[in-house]
Amino acid sequence: MVKFIPIDPSEINTDRAGRRGRVSYPIIKGFMELNTKVSKLDLTGLDKNPMYLRSVLQTYINSHNMPIKLFQAGGELHMMRLDLNNQNEPIENWQEEQTTEGAAGHERSIPAAPINNAEVEKRFAVEAGKTTK
Repeated sequence: MVKFIPIDPSEINTDRAGRRGRVSYPIIKGFMELNTKVSKLDLTGLDKNPMYLRSVLQTYINSHNMPIKLFQAGGELHMMRLDLNNQNEPIENWQEEQTTEGAAGHERSIPAAPINNAEVEKRFAVEAGKTTK
């Protein structure tokens, strides 16, 4: 059975033993200083669980409203800058034009082209005999 002991809220110790952001800040600062659109995180030598690291990084990014998208692809953790276009040039009003893909999201406004027999034949003529890597 659980026992409840009434106390005065002012008696609760709210001091933290550690410093918040001690894991997230150096990683995010290093990424922002690279000035690259996308980078993969190499977790070699880091004594943190990748799931824990993703959680604390995402929390830090959200709470500080940073222009970073954190995602996982192929079992690897990646960071993408939303305030840079695909040529690594700054987007001035990135928050107003923000999408989850950054600059790539602007292509979503392109109208869909109908696929008919003529379009299929045209694409086949260009792509015939080619293979993907």
